[in-house]
Amino acid sequence: MDQRTPVKKKSNFRYKIVSIGLIGLSLFGLARVYYRMTDDFRLSNISYEMPFQENWEVAPMTTQEQERFDEILKQKFYYIGKGAQSYAFRSGDDQYVLKFFKFKHLKPSIFVNILPEIGPLKDYKQNQIERKNRLLNSVFDGYRLAYAVHADETGLIYIHLNKTHSMHKNVIVQDKIGLEKTISLDDVPFILQVKVKTTRTVKTELMKTRNIPKVKERIAQIFNLYLSEYSKGIYDRDHGVMHNTGFAGDKPVHLDVGKLTKDERMKDKEYYKPDLLRIVAKFNVWFKANYPKDYPQLSAFMDEQMNQIFGGF
Repeated sequence: MDQRTPVKKKSNFRYKIVSIGLIGLSLFGLARVYYRMTDDFRLSNISYEMPFQENWEVAPMTTQEQERFDEILKQKFYYIGKGAQSYAFRSGDDQYVLKFFKFKHLKPSIFVNILPEIGPLKDYKQNQIERKNRLLNSVFDGYRLAYAVHADETGLIYIHLNKTHSMHKNVIVQDKIGLEKTISLDDVPFILQVKVKTTRTVKTELMKTRNIPKVKERIAQIFNLYLSEYSKGIYDRDHGVMHNTGFAGDKPVHLDVGKLTKDERMKDKEYYKPDLLRIVAKFNVWFKANYPKDYPQLSAFMDEQMNQIFGGF
């Protein structure tokens, strides 16, 4: 009997294991390269079969609004990047942004959907589905609220949250690697918004030119933007002021409103005071970290603003 046979079998088994491992690593590496190159933008990631919800409907556009909408969407849109909630594309004239929701993060994963509803897995699956539904509803409700009562201040031109059959409009987008895709706007939720520079970008540009007076003016404008929201009984649960707000020319805009919330108590100065002070704190942290020499005077300016608003704090 050949005593080398078991050794040979073990060697072949190890070879197969190593080969499978290398193939797996290669596939994982290719997937990571794909995600990095494309940001995983594809139709399946911006589509979701959801039941119609009346509270997501918006009023029909006026004739003038419809003409503007149609004219904007004649352009091709070019990939800008992705955020936590959406993929963003800029218009050819660089004046508008078209956003598609990232349902990869707003709907239950394939793994959750295939879990069997038995034992503790049933509760886990149900909890995950409910959690994603709450997240999606929160984001959509935020945009619906903004469009209904704060459209001008948020730069929203149109929002489309329910699937429709009457728009009959396609848009051409160019993805991150330059491939063109034609998307039927009836089939996907989307946001059309004025393109803005984020507050971080605006302040960085102004600080580079040492235009401190204009920096102070922009700070005051952002404070007034938040005050206008409080006066309507709304506020943003996300206090990322540096990237969630910006400017379209000289006009301040609250550009990411997926966490905008209705709360009538925010009309009360004492109730919105902590919220506005959190915005001040965000500015203070940023200026202190990036422009420590200018921080004292900018912080003092913000304190003056708060004193004017609250009469001392």
